[in-house]
Amino acid sequence: MMTTMRSQMKTILWILVFAFIGTIVFSWGMGGFKDREEQGVIAKFAGQTMTYENFELYIQRKQDMALRKDSTASDEAKQKQLREDAWDEEIERQLKELDAERQGIKVVDKEIAFIVQNYPPNEVRQVPSFQREGQFAPDLYHAFLRTPDASEFLLNLEASVRNYLLEQKTLFYVHQASDVSELTVRDEWMRAGVRGKLSFVSIPFDRVDVDSTSVTEDQLRRYYNLFPDRYKQFPQRRFAYVKFKIEATGEDSIDVVRTAEELMTELRSGADFASLAMIHSEDAASNTRGGDLDWVARGTLAKPVDDAVFAAQTGEMVGPITSRLGVHVVQVLEKKTEDGAEKVHARQILLKIKASPDTRDAVYSMAYAFAQDAQQKGFETVANEGDYKVDTTKAFSEAGYISGLGRMRMAAEFCFNNPVGTVGDVYPIPDGYVIFKITEATEETVKPFEEVKDAISKAVLKILRQQRAMDIASGLRAKMNNGSDLSSVASTAGYQVYETADSAKVDERLPDGLRADKDFITQAFRVANNELSDVIEGRNGCYIAYMTNKTPFRESDYETSHFAIYGDLVTKERDAVAKNWIRELRIAADIQDYRHKYFRDF
Repeated sequence: MMTTMRSQMKTILWILVFAFIGTIVFSWGMGGFKDREEQGVIAKFAGQTMTYENFELYIQRKQDMALRKDSTASDEAKQKQLREDAWDEEIERQLKELDAERQGIKVVDKEIAFIVQNYPPNEVRQVPSFQREGQFAPDLYHAFLRTPDASEFLLNLEASVRNYLLEQKTLFYVHQASDVSELTVRDEWMRAGVRGKLSFVSIPFDRVDVDSTSVTEDQLRRYYNLFPDRYKQFPQRRFAYVKFKIEATGEDSIDVVRTAEELMTELRSGADFASLAMIHSEDAASNTRGGDLDWVARGTLAKPVDDAVFAAQTGEMVGPITSRLGVHVVQVLEKKTEDGAEKVHARQILLKIKASPDTRDAVYSMAYAFAQDAQQKGFETVANEGDYKVDTTKAFSEAGYISGLGRMRMAAEFCFNNPVGTVGDVYPIPDGYVIFKITEATEETVKPFEEVKDAISKAVLKILRQQRAMDIASGLRAKMNNGSDLSSVASTAGYQVYETADSAKVDERLPDGLRADKDFITQAFRVANNELSDVIEGRNGCYIAYMTNKTPFRESDYETSHFAIYGDLVTKERDAVAKNWIRELRIAADIQDYRHKYFRDF
């Protein structure tokens, strides 16, 4: 048995690494890096320094794990996403540990030993060497732990358990901020199980007239001073840039045509068309079907292809044919005329004309040379010498979406961590590369009063409309004693009475002509059967509602569902609180990200 376990030792260790990859403890730099340009530093945050070497080690472990699960995990897009995930996981792990330390939360050795001995994680319990007849056998597991071969296994497992327990203890304190009220539980229960009919009058805020001339500039300024955060201008940046676009060259087009000619040669020599299509065709709609296009009418295909296939004989192969889509090799299988329309059943191999790796490398080399020269001689100087077109972005935030260029998270982080005038390295975009110079930095501020005066005026007028709507609704409600008064009082005042279906639910749409108003409908369903509500202030207006046909409230039904509903709401609330906790940790950490110095596709 021990021999079998030793033979599986490598597998067991890999399982441990994969199962707890997010909790692996890394060696972090302990100083010695004096500035952002120091080689080897990939990040600084919350007083910590992360080295490129350790980040690469973490990425490699995640890559190994991904490849064991998915053989396609090595493609470029997945590799980039894997690095993004690795970055977020490791940053967040460190921030959680620091917060636990700040709160004085600790994990003692006895706790770790107890978990390791008695409650190993499922990934360990599922190791074949620890099972008997398909079930986890504690005696086999404990026998293995007593062997010399278990030392490395235990080190990994104990480190993982330590970090897991530390995170769970910290989350316990974080979750104390979550709260679910009894009223919230009752509303959720009603949403699923209560039905009723509402008759109601609506006084929409946007249909209440107020005198806009009554709003003075002094009132607007007081509102501006009371709520400055509503007119906060978050930090923004701009940069000037030169774009190096990746485009297929004439030689690239010739190479694609040559490949198509080689495929034609193979086909004429007896190669199976469907097999070659599944291997080579880049038409996503047909390549999995062996290139089968099914029956198509004349005029459906790209014109050069359309002309060729309808001129060909049944069974004939034509190509290479160049169209706007690429280069085609087509085989005509059948022809027919149906309802006066010519149709052809064909299959194709489509090779798209795109930049070759050599072309892409050549464009990158040009961009790289420009970046190096611009950093030494000056961005404008090099752009002028090479007669390059220089564009300027609109202002963008740290989120990294840049109009005209798309999502450039790393470029944005570079701009927010460097002064105006700094020239960046080569940054990839979907159709090429850009080199830029930071040209403008606007720090957080409150927008000037004059700039937001119109917005403030609209906000103040909205408040006046809300107050006026409440006054109107209160006046109507004062004249009503019961549900029968609702229609008469409303019609006398010129307001329409709306009705829902006889057995409506809380989350059903309001009658036509009314916008959804969750606040109103939730409060309206709290009204007892055959009762008239007080004035209900919703998101879009003020309402008075009368409830009929309401499902009888059965305390026993509610109590039966209460625990499950409460648990679900608590879970959602805790998830929201935890996400907010991580977001605040990241903001406070002031993360300085230098990945752009080490990864070409960042």
